Amino acid sequence: MFSIEGKFFRALTKAGDFLILGFFGVLFSLPIVTIGASLTAMFYVGMKLVRDEESYVFRGFIKSFKQNFKQSFIMELIIVVLTALLITDVRICYTWANNDGGLPIRLFMFAVIGMLLVLSAVVLYAFPMLSKFDNSVIRTLKNSLILCMHHLPQTFIMLFATYGLIIFSINFFTAFIVTIPLIVYIDSYILARIFLIYAKASVQPQEDKEEETPEGSAEDAEQQDK
Repeated sequence: MFSIEGKFFRALTKAGDFLILGFFGVLFSLPIVTIGASLTAMFYVGMKLVRDEESYVFRGFIKSFKQNFKQSFIMELIIVVLTALLITDVRICYTWANNDGGLPIRLFMFAVIGMLLVLSAVVLYAFPMLSKFDNSVIRTLKNSLILCMHHLPQTFIMLFATYGLIIFSINFFTAFIVTIPLIVYIDSYILARIFLIYAKASVQPQEDKEEETPEGSAEDAEQQDK
C-alpha cells in the first residue's frame, strides 16, 4: 500500500499534478483575456490525468494553450457578451417588475434566469470540448448545449460542484488553492467519460485533433482524439 508503486503514492502524485495544474491555470489567467485559453489547457491536461495519460503537466498545458488560443479567446468573448446581456436583462426586468411591471415581466425575468443557468452549464462543456475536439467555435458551443442537455445528471453534478466550490471560495479566498484543482478534477473525471462515448465513434485517426458531431448518434460521429 505504501510502496512507491502503490495506490497511496499514485494518489498523492495525481493530487500534486492537479495542484500544479491549478497553479498554472491561475497564473496564465491573470491577463484576463487568456482565461479561455487557460481553461482549455487545464481541461486538456486534466482529462488526460484522470485517464493516466499525461506525465508532463506543464508541457501538455503549454501545448493546448498555444494550439487553442485563438478559438478559446473568441469563445470567451462570446460567452462574456452573452452573460452581460442576460444579466442586464435580469436587472431591467427586476426593476420593471418592482415598478408594477406585471406578471409577464416577472415571467420573462425567470425565463432569462433560466437562460443564464443553461449558459452556465454550456460553459462547463465548451472549453473542455474545445480542448478535445476539432470544430468551429459556434459548433462547439452548439454541441456543448446538446451535451449538457443530453447528460443532465452529470451536468447537475458539475454545476453544483463547480459553482458551489467557487461561491465557497469567494467567502474563504485561500480555499482556491484546493478548490480550483478539485473543480478541474471533478469536471475532468466526468467529462472524460462523456467524451469517450463519442471518441469511440472515431473513423479516421489523426495525429492530434479530433472532429466530432455529438448532436448525432455516437455511431455517426466522426472524431479523432487530440
